[in-house]
Formats: sequence, C-alpha cells, structure tokens
Amino acid sequence: MTVERYPHLFEPLRLRGITLRNRIMQSAHAMAFNSPEGLTNNRDIYYHAARAKGGIGLMVTGNRLIHPTSNTFCRGFSYGYREEMVERDLALTEAVHGFGAHIFAQLNHFGVMGETHAMDDYRVLWSASNIKSPVFGEMAKAMERADMDEIVEGWVRSAQYSQQAGFDGIEVHLAHSYLLHQFISPLFNKREDEYGGSYENRMRFALEVIKAVREAVGPDFVVGIRLSMDEMVPGGMEIVDWIKVAQTVEATGHIDYIMATAGVYQSATYIMPPYDVPNGWLVDPIARLKRAVSLPVFCVSGIGSAAEAEKILARGDADMVAMTRAQIADPDFARKIAEGREDEIYHCLRCNQGCVSRLFQGTSMTCQINPATGREEVFGPQTLELAPVAKHWVVIGGGPAGMKAAEGLAKRGHRVTLLEKGAELGGQVNHIVRLPRRDSFAWITEDLKVHMAKAGVQICLNSEATVETIKALQPDGVIVATGSLPDRSGYSDINPLVERVPGLDADHVFTALDVLAAPERIGHRVLVLDEEGNRYSAGITELLVEKGHQVHVVTRWNALFHRLATTLDQPLVYANLFSRGLTYTLNAWVSQVRGSSVDLFNLYSAEEETLEHFDSIVLAVRHLPQDALYHALNAELANVHRVGDCVVPRKTDHAIFEGFLAGREIFDNWKRYIEPGAIEQFDGPINHHHFL
Repeated sequence: MTVERYPHLFEPLRLRGITLRNRIMQSAHAMAFNSPEGLTNNRDIYYHAARAKGGIGLMVTGNRLIHPTSNTFCRGFSYGYREEMVERDLALTEAVHGFGAHIFAQLNHFGVMGETHAMDDYRVLWSASNIKSPVFGEMAKAMERADMDEIVEGWVRSAQYSQQAGFDGIEVHLAHSYLLHQFISPLFNKREDEYGGSYENRMRFALEVIKAVREAVGPDFVVGIRLSMDEMVPGGMEIVDWIKVAQTVEATGHIDYIMATAGVYQSATYIMPPYDVPNGWLVDPIARLKRAVSLPVFCVSGIGSAAEAEKILARGDADMVAMTRAQIADPDFARKIAEGREDEIYHCLRCNQGCVSRLFQGTSMTCQINPATGREEVFGPQTLELAPVAKHWVVIGGGPAGMKAAEGLAKRGHRVTLLEKGAELGGQVNHIVRLPRRDSFAWITEDLKVHMAKAGVQICLNSEATVETIKALQPDGVIVATGSLPDRSGYSDINPLVERVPGLDADHVFTALDVLAAPERIGHRVLVLDEEGNRYSAGITELLVEKGHQVHVVTRWNALFHRLATTLDQPLVYANLFSRGLTYTLNAWVSQVRGSSVDLFNLYSAEEETLEHFDSIVLAVRHLPQDALYHALNAELANVHRVGDCVVPRKTDHAIFEGFLAGREIFDNWKRYIEPGAIEQFDGPINHHHFL
C-alpha cells in the first residue's frame, strides 16, 4: 500500500466508539434503489458492498424517511420507520463491515420539498408553515403539536431500527431545505407560536428531535448532523448564521460530528453542484466552521481527487472529505489511490446526468461513465469473466461506445484492433469539450485510453475502415461505432410532414459542429435553431455569446433549454446567457429562410412572423446515424454488431452503456436487458467471496 503521498487522507479517525480506517467518505445521497416497496434490497447491498470493498472509510445512506408524510418526488426512497428494515439492513451493514468500512444511516423528513402524487394514495405534506415547494408547488400543512410529536416518534423509531440493524451511527438532516431546516430558516418558517419568530424558537424543534434521538440510541452510538453553510439565496441564512446553529447544537453534547453542505431547493444547483461550479467551492466556509467548533467536521465540495482532499485535511479545514460522485463513478477509488493506481481511476465528470438527473426523472441513480453503478450484482467487476476462447475483434470508431467496447473485449482476453479514421480518439467527446465548462468530459477519453492500453488494445488512428480493409484483418467479430452527424435539413418531429426547410442550404447556415470547426466563419448576428433543448444547444449558444455574437434562439420547446433543469445547471447557464443579452422565441419553428430573414410559425396558434438581419443561422438539431458501413459489413461478414450513435443518436451514457454490453458480448435482445425489479429482490446476506 503506497499511502505516503497522502498521509492525512489515510490517517484513521476516531469517532466516539468507532475508528474509521481513512478520511475518505461518501456523503448521503439519494439513489432510489428501493422501488417500489421502499425496503433495503440487493441493489442497495451490492452498491454499498462494492464501495466498501473499494477501500472507502465511511458511507452515509441517504434520505431514509422517518414518517409516512415524508413524501418525495419519486419512488425508491428508504423507509427507516418500518420494522421490516431491520433484517434487511442487517444484511447491508454486514456486507459493509465485512470489507472493513463503516456506515451511518441518514434520517430525514422532506417536509414540503416533495409531492404526494408519487404515492399510491393521497397524502398531506407537512412543514413548519403553509408554504409551497419552489420546485413541485404543492402546499404543505402547518404542523400542529401532535404532528410534531409523531415526527419525533418517527425519528426515534427510525434511529432505534438503524441501531438494531448494525449501522455505526445516525445522521440527522438539518440541511437542503428539508423539514428541520424548514423550522430553522426564516425562508420557510412563518410561524407565530413558540416554534417561530426568534432564533431560539426556530431552533426548538430541531433540538427536540436531536435530543430524542440521542436518548433513544444511548451514549455510545454516533450521532451527527448534516448542516448547510449557506442557503445561497439573497437574504437567506449565511455562514455566520449556520455557524451559530452548529455551535448551538454542539453545546447540547448530543452530537459527534457535523457534515457541512449548502443550498436549498430555491438554489438546488448548490445542493449537488454540476461541473459549472468549481471544485472546492465550499471549502473556505467549511474551514470557518471547523475553526468555530470543537467537533469533527466533514466536508463536501465537489472534490474529485486525492490531492485536493489531502490539502484540505493537511490545512485542518476538515476531518473527513466526501468524494461522493467520485465513488459513484469508481467504487475502487480509495483502493486505487492506496495502491498507487491513480491512473486507473474512472473520473467523475460532475455532469449530474446519471445520478441526480435520473432521480428527477422518477427513476434510480446510475453513472454515465460506469454502467455497473446501481447494477453491481449483474455488472460489477466480480461478474467479469474471461472469454472461453480468445478471438480477434475489430472495433470501428474511437468514440465513447467504441472505446468502451474495445476495453471490455480486451479485458476479457480477446485480441482487439480499434480503427479510428481521425487523428485522435474521442468521437463526439472532442466536440463536447470545446463547449463552455464541459472540459471534464475529456476524462471519458483519457480514462479509456489508459484502460485500453493496459488491456493491450491495438489502436490504429487515421485508419479509414472499408469492407475490404476489415475483411483483410480476418476478424472473428466486428463492432461498428461510427457515430452520427448533424441533419442539415431542418426537419423537426414537431412538423413532420416537412422533410426539408427551404433555404437551409445557403452558405450562411451552419451546424453546431461547423461552428466548432471554424468559428471565424460565423457572423455577428446569429439565429440558433434549437431542436434539442439540452446542453448541446445551450453550449453552442453560450459559446457564441461569449465570443461576442448577438444571439437569438428559436426553439420548438415551451421553455428555454428545459432539459438542463434536472442536471441542475440551468440557473448557471441562464445567468450567463441573459447577462450577455440573449433573446429567444419559444414554441416556434422555422418555415423558410430567405437570405438574412427567417420566417417562423407558432406551433400552437400558427401565427407567422419574420425575424430579420441575421448574418448566420446555426442548427442545433438532431443527428442521423452513420450506419452505411455497418449495413455493408453485416451483408458480408458474420458476427457484426453496432453500438452508440450509429444505432441511433442519443447521449454519451447510452453510448458507453452499449459499448459496455458489447465488451461482454451481450447482444441477445431477449437477454441483454435488466427486467424491472430483477435487481431489487432481497436474498439476505451476500457471499463476500462472490466479490473476490
């Protein structure tokens, strides 16, 4: 074990009656693995066991709900108040402890920050006051004293069940605008009784809960809190206010640590910040907290590397560093660092596409770059088997899908030749990284380069594939990953009877890729035609406004770049664009281009208007698969398959997942898919030897 470079990171931490083996942790994060019954299952257990085996010191399970009125916005959250959890959680904690890690249970009530429509019946949201969620818009009931008593009972019951189930500690959630935060903060607490108004009154209910939890679990069990450092809302509670909260709770003697975070639902970007927010952005406020209290302080701040974490610990700015998404992306993160294999880490992009975005879409968490995340039982490293017979596979295309397929095939013992017609690997990634604040996507290419090289993949750049050249290689199998290109026709499924918009063949009409290839060709006043509503469209728009162009967006959608809402980067992109003078037209499409003029029609009223004086028109539109070579090869050779955009253009997570399946030679459509519920069973304790 080579831990000399990071002595603080691998120093054990004593916390009441337990010793954490290092300072690397995953903070609480929602996974929604428990659908539909809300109970711990195989999916939970294998996810946590993989990271325990990967060397982590501490995990905190996220958002275990303490009462039936804690309604969320989707299924799959854990119900900590149900007695059935004890047996199931015993299997979870046994799995984690078997690999030398520790695990705490975070207990929470969402208050108003949910919606009752996610349930099978009609329920009532509870909160400090009659307020609405800024995201979901459902009104909460102002809690009565009897309601508060029930909530205290729910916290106590959930804490006791967690203790019986073998968890090493409890974390009480006071942050992210959930119920106890709603009592503490004037943003939400509008009460006029003894639980509202003054600071002492607003703190009263949270202190009652913490006291009851401590009394329920006894003096020898770890109890901590999750606390905001800043609500990130103008006029909201700031660092000095939350330090006071921390000191107040510390003075009770009931808690053992403080997990520091930030943000509320009005500023959800800062709850789980995308890459647009710099790494380490919250470290300085957390350091101020650390120097204001005597308790251990745990830090979250988008940290993704051992070097960053080591500096935080060495300065004394925190006692533990949460690298949560880093270990969603790579469960072996800690072990690779300890063993001097940092080059083998699959790096988190902080794109929020596979994790938080999927929750807002009502489904379970995974990871864009790691198809095994949340699917460890069927796709974890322990399931990777050598091919029974080593063969020669040819992969055509060096984008994410092709590289992932080549990596997987080579790791299973095959001889793999990858042909890339260009001078560099990366495919669409090479376009993504040229957009504002998307350079983290370069890790896709760089990480797969490392793994392909170590697995022995033969990479041939500047190699155009044809049927003849592929035949000459005498492959036993072929993976075609030739990608996609933008459609220049202006076709939109919102206007499907028009196959080509007149005038888009003019010289001043460009695709988004044309802009990246030759930005100097773009005139000053630009119209962007947006079919996608995602970061692809938003990114090319940002690139243009940052270069000083006057930009107007026309989009078929009823909101500007609406798909950014679930990845939490929409507010940051909006702020950048609106501050630079962006204008836009919603619910419209183009009927024709006439020189510098563009005729539009409203999709709902059919009213027409003409926008004039555009120097350039940029198409942020659909791509079409480049599949001709696949069809030609499939007619001539056996065992030919395609993956990624040349199947149908989608996002990079689809491409990587399909490459992953191809690397395991999982092609049968009757067998390749995980049927709903198949990994959400409960089979009891896992066999640790299965992971070895």
